[in-house]
Order: sequence, then C-alpha cells, then structure tokens
Amino acid sequence: MPSATFFRLPEEKRQRLIDACWEELTQVRFADVSINRIIAAARIPRGSFYQYFEDKEDLIRYLLEDLRQYFTTLLRNILVEAKGDLFALPLMAYDRFISQKGHTDPMLTLFIQLLTLNKGMDLQSFIGSPQGFIGERQHFLSDPLWEVIDTAKLRQSNREYADQVFHLACAVLGFAVVETLQCQAQDPARTAQIREMTKIRMDLLRYGGAAAGYEEVIT
Repeated sequence: MPSATFFRLPEEKRQRLIDACWEELTQVRFADVSINRIIAAARIPRGSFYQYFEDKEDLIRYLLEDLRQYFTTLLRNILVEAKGDLFALPLMAYDRFISQKGHTDPMLTLFIQLLTLNKGMDLQSFIGSPQGFIGERQHFLSDPLWEVIDTAKLRQSNREYADQVFHLACAVLGFAVVETLQCQAQDPARTAQIREMTKIRMDLLRYGGAAAGYEEVIT
C-alpha cells in the first residue's frame, strides 16, 4: 500500500502521478512497467516515487485494488437497485457499462486493456473476496456483494450456490461486453442485438433450457 506521504500529497500532484501510472499500465505488461517512464510523465524525482511506493509491484497492487473497489461498488449498487436479484445483474451492468450512444465506462476500458496486455491475469483474485474461502478456494462472490443478495430468489440459499450463479452471470456479462467492444466500431447497431442475446442467456440461467416436465438422468 502507498505510504502516508502519498496520501498527504496535494490533490493535483497525486492525480498527476496516478494518471502517469495508469498510462504506463495500459501501454505495457506488468512485467515491463518502467518507473523511469512514470516519473518522467508525472514530473517527479525518482526518490520521491520511493517515498510513496515500495516498488512497482506495490504500485500495481494499489491501482488494481482501486479498480477492484470501483467494480465492487458499482455491482453492489446495481444489486441493491435490483433488490438482490443476481439474475438481473448482467443486463443492468451491461447498460451501465455500454451506453446506447456507444460510450464505454472508462474504468471498464482500463480493465479490458489490462486483460489484453496481461494474458492469464487471475480474474478470481481480482474480483473475489480476499478473505472469503470455500475450503481452500477463494470466493468469486465478494463479501460486499454477498451481503445484498436476496437468496430467496435462488434455488439454494447458501453462499456456495450463490457463488456459482454469480460466476456464470459474470461470464455472460463479460462475453457481452467483449463482443460489443470488438464490433462497436464496425457495426454500432450490433449493440442492441448483443443486449438481447444477453437477456436470453440470463433467462436460460434463471429458468433453464429444458421443456417443462422434461427429465433426464445423467449417469
């Protein structure tokens, strides 16, 4: 975490440093981040950087935690608005991330750039709860989100089950967002089609795809 000195910086200087850090992280892989380029862009002495952060790994952890908190707060607010309905989350989040005019949430754009540059980035560690475990496995569903879920809307009310539903819901949302960003420039009208497909996929998750009364024993 940053030192107390960092948080005592004047707002303009602190924001200039953060902007320079994000600029670097969205241009190169984590392994190739250069402190020299950051301090040049932020116009601060090298020694000052090490008064704020231990090293570049400390800086990266801080920025990723800030990003994680942003998405956690956003998804929590959506869940509160949806009265705890996990199945409503992806479509409502999609509408927040992708506007009808084709604008994309700037923090989402940052996140997509990080994923693109850093193949194999551990999404479970990024999104999940740092202190929540199921046996030895980390919760994908973090504590602030779990607290506002209406478990009466789920077939099972335990956290493990909610965790799996949330995992699938995030997969539907992530696929829709990536597909939209890939085709937005060439075919803006495709956004409405992707949104409709997202709704269909969440209906399948909510209600299942089998015909009423159909049963099959899996052996």
